[in-house]
Amino acid sequence: MIARPQIGVPQGVLGFVPRAAAPGSSTWDYAVNTEHFNPHGVLHGGVVMALMDTAMGHAVAEIVVPEGAFNLAAQMNVHFLEPVRSGTITARANVRRHGRRTAVVEAEAINDDGRVVAIATATHAIIRPRAPHAPAPDRS
Repeated sequence: MIARPQIGVPQGVLGFVPRAAAPGSSTWDYAVNTEHFNPHGVLHGGVVMALMDTAMGHAVAEIVVPEGAFNLAAQMNVHFLEPVRSGTITARANVRRHGRRTAVVEAEAINDDGRVVAIATATHAIIRPRAPHAPAPDRS
């Protein structure tokens, strides 16, 4: 089984911090870093998108990993609503529906003032291990 990220410990090169996780939900934070600003002096949308993708992926994983499966984003749609210049961004994700092969998940990114700066939806493929094949019958 894949190890869960430790709550409160920054992860990866962007330093996203997991804050909460439960089956079907996940919360992650990102402390805004000016090194990730675009030429217009605001946080690059790709960082916000990656934060929400991380939260959504872990929300689905909290359901499927205990079943021996794993998930990956097959499609993602993002709407950027507000520019981000400072503070901390929190992404909260919730699985809306999941089945055997796919899950639909949504997230919102919120700034320190409680304003929603972006929203996202995604479809995740759920990959389950294949059952072992029975040996072919001997036809000799």
